[in-house]
Amino acid sequence: MSDKNSLRNYKIGLIILTALFILLSITVHLFHNYFLFRLLRGIACYTTLVYLLIAQGRNIQKWVVGFLFFYGASSFSTVWYENGNMASISMILNFIAFLMLLWYVIPKINLKNITKTFTALFVLMVIVNGYLFIQLIELMREMTLNYTQYLFMILSAFSGILLGFLALFYNHFFNSKLSMTFTLLIFLIIFAEIFRGIGYYNLGYSIAFVYLARIFLVLSLYTLVNFSFLDVKNIKNVKASVS
Repeated sequence: MSDKNSLRNYKIGLIILTALFILLSITVHLFHNYFLFRLLRGIACYTTLVYLLIAQGRNIQKWVVGFLFFYGASSFSTVWYENGNMASISMILNFIAFLMLLWYVIPKINLKNITKTFTALFVLMVIVNGYLFIQLIELMREMTLNYTQYLFMILSAFSGILLGFLALFYNHFFNSKLSMTFTLLIFLIIFAEIFRGIGYYNLGYSIAFVYLARIFLVLSLYTLVNFSFLDVKNIKNVKASVS
């Protein structure tokens, strides 16, 4: 089978898996099986990891493995989120998963290319998004089970803000399909996290936000797979041009 046909088959399988996880998650939640609903989040992450390991083998990027491993572990931990220790572990793992994304994008950033416009944009993003995140977390503060959980919620929130800025900066200066896909990935994850918090802590129309959070999560995993294929292809092209 040619690489082109193989890639096409992987993409068809990916679309089927994406639709399956969205429909299965909504169905399970409608039947009030919250244990399985939370479990599906972790299963989706590790299914994505296995999918990429099979498709890419040794070519899979370490940061992708790290992100999916820790994000999946954090997701499995939420099954026992009402336990203070497990809630803390879940948020710590979530923060480490965000560090994996930073591991990828930070080396792509050249501080010399940061203009005054982007500096102003960064300050504005930090002020506006930081304020919104802090307000959201403050609403959740009384509902958190311990200080460790609350601390890593804040760290994850500010990691999200930093990732958002770096993704925009990365896309602005490279302006490629790769950078655009990474930016989409980051914002899908950010919105999935925000909607998950709103839904879990009943801060709005919780049912709608629960579904939106899961849809954005699954779409972020779909985007991550596509991005990973693009990045591996880009790395191969760079190596080929050098040799």
